[in-house]
Amino acid sequence: MSAPQSPPFALPDERRERIARLRALIGDVVARDREQRPVLPQRREPGVLPLGEAQDTPHGPVHVIERWLEPQHCHGRVAVRSALELDPALIAVLALEPSFAALDLSRMLILDTETTGLAGGAGTVPFLIGLGLFDGGVLKLEQLFLRNLGAEAPLLHRLGDRLARASVLVTYNGKAFDWPLLRARFILNRVPLPASPPHLDLLHCARRVLKPRLPSVRLVEVEAALLDLRREDDLDGAEIPGRYLRYLRGEDPRTLLPVLTHNENDVIALAAVLWRLCTHLARVRPEDDPHDHLAYAKLALRARDLERAQAFAEAVAAGSEAAPLRLQAAQLRALVARRRGDVHAAELAWHEALAHVSCERSAGQVHLALARLYERQLRNPASAHRHARFTEPIEGPLAHGRRLGRLRRLLERERNP
Repeated sequence: MSAPQSPPFALPDERRERIARLRALIGDVVARDREQRPVLPQRREPGVLPLGEAQDTPHGPVHVIERWLEPQHCHGRVAVRSALELDPALIAVLALEPSFAALDLSRMLILDTETTGLAGGAGTVPFLIGLGLFDGGVLKLEQLFLRNLGAEAPLLHRLGDRLARASVLVTYNGKAFDWPLLRARFILNRVPLPASPPHLDLLHCARRVLKPRLPSVRLVEVEAALLDLRREDDLDGAEIPGRYLRYLRGEDPRTLLPVLTHNENDVIALAAVLWRLCTHLARVRPEDDPHDHLAYAKLALRARDLERAQAFAEAVAAGSEAAPLRLQAAQLRALVARRRGDVHAAELAWHEALAHVSCERSAGQVHLALARLYERQLRNPASAHRHARFTEPIEGPLAHGRRLGRLRRLLERERNP
């Protein structure tokens, strides 16, 4: 019998030993590399916030954090529920929107979003939508939280349901940022876009009233000016996107608690700011800043509320010795008188304005108004010509020359009928 042969795949002893030595060498290298490499903490999967609960929608669950304020809860010195007691006619003047006079304030919806970026665009995602709605005279806060990117449809469905029940949407810079962003997310996620209720953007209202005396009309600055409230340990808005992105990478979800608090305070603040702006508009208060009186006078004039415009303009003259403020107040009173058809009151107001001019340009504006008044309404070409001599800085040489020529011809006709 012949000797057994080695299987064709068997390796020579020398080669097997060489492979074993190579494997041992590789094992030593890997072991040394593991010893030198820093040990990284185990990555935590995104968790659920320590507050709130998942609620079902036709698109899946949405994480909702709910809180009811106490009935007498105050933000600064303002009881939040006072917003329900406002006269909608005041809101119509404040917003320069006559249709707001018929609002049902019990169904207002306050909205503020926190997003993954501040610049907007298709890549910006609202991960937290704060809502405030009154129920039985008490403000209920709802915060809709996006636990994972790509799961926006349930959150948007819940928002759409709230919008459908609202009589007015109240935001701060919502017309430029929050609502265009949300509208785009509805479209991108193929969630039916609800009909938007009338939109009251309090940034526009605050800017009209407070911009003359505040360097900034950010919500926190408006809170300090109107409510005498300064937030303690408030999270800077620029830090919010980074906190959410770190949460998505597995960071402890409790690091988002300051974000929730910031958003909650923004929602509550809007109810208090709305009340304060409207109550200051409701009546003249001598203790208020004359700059605010002037701003409310201008606002009321734009809203064609002539009586209110007159009252605030007179308050400026009574409360300030500053020539620029008194000049603008007199100009406003002249405009109010003109709209009422009282040309003699307008004449007196323009002459008072002339006493407070401080530069050639402002003097030219007042002289031009008086020249027009005397020529067109009072039919007094001599007085019109006297004031028209100083209108060139405003009209320019060509129009100024035509005006003077026209007035000279009128004077000649009076002298030589």
